[in-house]
Amino acid sequence: MSLENTDPHTDELSRRQFLTLATVGGLGMTATALGGAAVGGMINQSAAEAELTRVRARLAKYEQAIALYEQLEKVGLDTIIAAGMGIVRGALDAVRTGIQIVRAGIATVEAALKNFLTFLETMRAPADLVTRVVSDLAQKFKLAESVVVAILGSTLPLAEAIANFFNALLQKIPIVGDDLRRALTALSDLIRAIPAAIDAVTNQLLKPLRDNFFPASGEPGIKVNLVEPTTKNLLDPLKKFLSDVETALARWETDFAKPAQAALDERAKIRKQIAQLYQDGGLA
Repeated sequence: MSLENTDPHTDELSRRQFLTLATVGGLGMTATALGGAAVGGMINQSAAEAELTRVRARLAKYEQAIALYEQLEKVGLDTIIAAGMGIVRGALDAVRTGIQIVRAGIATVEAALKNFLTFLETMRAPADLVTRVVSDLAQKFKLAESVVVAILGSTLPLAEAIANFFNALLQKIPIVGDDLRRALTALSDLIRAIPAAIDAVTNQLLKPLRDNFFPASGEPGIKVNLVEPTTKNLLDPLKKFLSDVETALARWETDFAKPAQAALDERAKIRKQIAQLYQDGGLA
C-alpha cells in the first residue's frame, strides 16, 4: 500500500476549508436565530447589529486560524514521513537479506568444524597404528644393534658397526666385484638412514599429531585451541548479535512502521470524507 496520497483533489483540501464550512454553518444558525427574534419582537435592531459584529469578529479569528492551518498543511509532513519510511524500509530489507546470508555462513562454518572433528576421530586409529609400527621398528633396530655390538664387541652404532663388518669382510675376500661393493655400500647407507627416519617420523610427525589431534587423554588441542574458541568467541556472539538485530527490526515494524502507516491511511481517509462533504454541499 502506498504511503502517499495521490488524490489531487484531496491534497487541495485543507483545514481552512473545513473550518470555513463549520463557520458558515454557525452563521446560518445565528441568522436563523436573529430572524426568529425579529419576528417575535424580542431583540431590537441594535442588539442584532451587535450580535452580527461579534459574529464577524469570530469569523475573522476563524479565518486567521484557517490560514495558519492551511500553512501547516502545506508543510507536506505526510509525504515526508512516507518517503522516509520507504527509504528506511528498503535499507532494512537489505539488512534482513544480509542477516540470512550471514546465518547461512555461520551454519556452514559450524558444519565444517563438526565434520573436521569427526574426520579427526576417524584418523585416530590409523595414527595409532602408524605409531605402533614405528615404535616396533625402533625397538627392533635397537635389539639388532645390541646383538651386533655383542658379536663384534664394538660400541659403535648399528649402522657403523655393520659397515665396519662389511668392510672387514670385503678385505678378507680375494676378489670382490664392483657390484658387490656397491650393494654393501647401499645396504650400509640404508641402515644408517633408519635411525634418522625413525626420529623424524616420531618427533616431527607423530608427536605433533598426537599432541594436537590424537592425545592419549583429554580433548584434542585443535578442539581446545581452535574449534571451541571460534565457536565461543565468534560464532555464538555473532548469532546473538543477528538475533538482536532481527528483534530491533521487528520492533521497528511493529512499534513504528505499522502505526505510522495506519495513521497516514486514516488521515487520507478523513481527507476523502471531507472532500465528499464539500462536493455534496456544493462548496468544492
